[in-house]
Amino acid sequence: MPKRGRSATSIDADVLRHWKVLGVESDVLNARLAYTEIEGVARYVRMMRGVARVYPGFLPTQASGRWSTTSPPLVNYPPDCVNPACSEGEHQVTTECWSARDTVGPDPGWFWLHYDLDAIEGKIADADAGDVEALEAYAKGWDVHTIRACHAFRHALPSDLTKRCHTDESCQAWRESWVPPWAGVEDRRRHIIKTVGYATQYAISPKGVLQARDIEKLGLSPTELVKFAKLYLKSRPVLVARKNVVWDECARDGVSYSWYGRRRRLYGDWNTRAKEGWSHRVSATVTDLQNQVLITTTHTFPECHLVLNSHDGLTFAFPVSYPVEATKDTVARLVEVPRTSPTGHTFVSTAAWEWVDDQLVKRRL
Repeated sequence: MPKRGRSATSIDADVLRHWKVLGVESDVLNARLAYTEIEGVARYVRMMRGVARVYPGFLPTQASGRWSTTSPPLVNYPPDCVNPACSEGEHQVTTECWSARDTVGPDPGWFWLHYDLDAIEGKIADADAGDVEALEAYAKGWDVHTIRACHAFRHALPSDLTKRCHTDESCQAWRESWVPPWAGVEDRRRHIIKTVGYATQYAISPKGVLQARDIEKLGLSPTELVKFAKLYLKSRPVLVARKNVVWDECARDGVSYSWYGRRRRLYGDWNTRAKEGWSHRVSATVTDLQNQVLITTTHTFPECHLVLNSHDGLTFAFPVSYPVEATKDTVARLVEVPRTSPTGHTFVSTAAWEWVDDQLVKRRL
């Protein structure tokens, strides 16, 4: 049930998710968590000529410089399909298959072009650390998460480092060498290392994994989660060493900078300054990259406008008179470019693309 007199807050949701991490099971708890995800979706809707419309606002209010989308907070609309049988890779919008995000689309006569940067925060962190193995994996299209699972569990790498290793006959012996045998791209060990890697991205210690959102969905106890976090961090010595250097600098100086000089003052104890300093160095760099794309895109296409900023992705609206493929190719040349860290290591910021027409039909590009 919603609270009387006030709406659900992110703090409330964090507390509830913490109880889930501790193993608490309750129908009331699950229902309350579901409510926090959809609360507010209808609050900002206005009707105009029989069509429901929303008018979001943009505010550069976050410490990293990231633009917040408010009234409504579109980025917080839950992406999960109402159809429990729907898989993420096969999701298509129908009357039986849709999510809250699928209910928002372009005005008549317009289309949306959206991109999500591939593993952008991980690439920035690895380029900053000078992790040449990780950067080589990104550049060659290797399966980074399988490679990291092999390192974490001290297992030999497959002969094919792309995702073909999960199905190709040449890697059959490698798959069978695992105990139990490797189960493909959805292998639980790969999934655990992938999730724990994201969860510890900004943590000071392995215990930081317990604060990660939705970490309880792994179905592991707190002790098991910390154990896997330790395994993962031990397998990433170059990144851990770089983080230790940045932590010490930020905690000592009380200031952190993005790659492009965006400054943030740091306060609190050593742990707080160190953690927020590393987080700012990475996440503010993402913001700076996105702002560059926003400026260059709107200069290149004066008739387009920003629809949504989701930190690692942007959504632009274009008139239908613009050819979709040609527009995408031009914007991609502004997005998918080499980026070089202050430590002299380079990666290419690749992205996944899709467009949405005014009938809410989405297609990958």
